[in-house]
Amino acid sequence: MSEGMAWIAAGWLLAYTGFNGALFLSFRQRTRSERRFLKESDGVEVDPIQAAWWLGSSRENAPAQQEWYAAEVAVRLLITAGDAEVDKDGRVTLMPGRPRSLADPVLAALVAGLRRRGSATVLELRTDPRFERFRTVLESRRAPLRERFGRYRVPAATAAVTVAFGMSMHAMIARHGVPGLPDQDPGWWTTVWMAVWAALAPLAGLWPPEMSRPWPRFTRRCRVAVAQALADESAETGFRVSRSVFFAPDRSEGRSGAGHRGSARSPRSRKGWKDVDDDIDGLADTDTDTDTDTGTDADTHGAGGSGDLGGGD
Repeated sequence: MSEGMAWIAAGWLLAYTGFNGALFLSFRQRTRSERRFLKESDGVEVDPIQAAWWLGSSRENAPAQQEWYAAEVAVRLLITAGDAEVDKDGRVTLMPGRPRSLADPVLAALVAGLRRRGSATVLELRTDPRFERFRTVLESRRAPLRERFGRYRVPAATAAVTVAFGMSMHAMIARHGVPGLPDQDPGWWTTVWMAVWAALAPLAGLWPPEMSRPWPRFTRRCRVAVAQALADESAETGFRVSRSVFFAPDRSEGRSGAGHRGSARSPRSRKGWKDVDDDIDGLADTDTDTDTDTGTDADTHGAGGSGDLGGGD
């Protein structure tokens, strides 16, 4: 490699390194408050409601910071503590004879709302204006963390393309050949630049994807916190509560379905074998009467049949 080509390569690669360094400093600056929050929470047990906010769902790789899952976990915690119960439609009611005050502000606001309303589903907790206080307190437990990592991989990949193409065109304009090739024709840079880009592109892949969830260590801690808080919960409770998270239970479904089946079914289909025999005997009597009437009608019409036909003319 000639000295001039070495300076060109060093300059462009230094620019690429500097761009990625500036990108990293920008990330550190934007996440300063988040890293401070995570550092303060390292030695403290994660609150299960806050953990539910961050997890967003019980499944892996769900979107972060989902209110519906935080509300669902709050209801399940109240039921697990024995202060409420849930029916098969997902409607939550307070247990009678347990008017104790709760230290947790979210659960206290939930109990206060249920006392005024009487009962509610998770969907009503999220939409009913009478539970506005509960939603306000629930929002205050949301962790101050961004939901997605952000755009860092795309700028890094764009910088890799820019550096590879710019360095190659710079070398070609300066009439430098490609190092290592027997033919030192500068025109080879029009093809070799793609190989340079292929070497720089994997470095951009070190940045997480834009839509990925940041802070994986905190995610693991949150998953453990929710699992421990609901360790004594029965599977049926979780299933019943989750039924009414997005849809209101249709209480008329069973009655309307039964009425539909009853009206669609004919009375004959509900008869016993004795009733069927009576129907057969009745049909036999009817056929006999029909034959007799038919014969009489035939004799009556037979006498005047020729007159009707002849009178047509």
